[in-house]
Amino acid sequence: MIVGRGLLAEAFRARYQDDESVIILASGVSNSSETDEGEFERENALLKANLLRDHTRFVYFSSCVVGFDHLPPSPYVRHKARMEALVLDRPGGFVFRLPQVVGRTSNPNTLTNYLASHIIDGLDFTIYDGAERNLVDIDDIALIVPELLADPANERRSTVIAARHPVAVTKLVSMLEELLGKRGRARIVPRREAFQVDATAAWKVADRLGLGLDAGDHYARKVLQKYYG
Repeated sequence: MIVGRGLLAEAFRARYQDDESVIILASGVSNSSETDEGEFERENALLKANLLRDHTRFVYFSSCVVGFDHLPPSPYVRHKARMEALVLDRPGGFVFRLPQVVGRTSNPNTLTNYLASHIIDGLDFTIYDGAERNLVDIDDIALIVPELLADPANERRSTVIAARHPVAVTKLVSMLEELLGKRGRARIVPRREAFQVDATAAWKVADRLGLGLDAGDHYARKVLQKYYG
């Protein structure tokens, strides 16, 4: 059963739409800059309404930044942490923390869509010199999640799905400029934001499936080429 209609929901619809033994909640707050308590409450109510179903595995998608203890918690991070706790308190609950998911979506709030649209439209934008982000193809997530879901060791725990190597945001912008054939109007501000995560369980699955999540910048470039080339 799929709850939602966005990028994540569509990625799993063919496999799980008619599977009554699995509930995939893919209709939550995805904008990490969100501060609207009404949006947080909407997701909270949706999660609780579906969490009450018995005899099912329940999948919730969270964010890698929930595990970044060195960053001050934002309203978004505090909300995601509360949602995780509700899911992990339930038998059959699975939480998958995701980084920057890349796919075909009209959502302007994804990092790559934001950067690409600003480059194409010639709009000013700010990036941090020293900041890193982790990109994962939605199609790879759709292959990894069922494998992790089948392993009882991942039940009632938060499991990270991410590429092995993050990409410098300045490098990410350069890649998009090359693919789009246009120079962006980026203002670079000195600020380091490392993006180091432990996604060992996902890496093992990715290696077994030959997905290349350990290929460094090559993986990020391949993903960007797929959706923006």
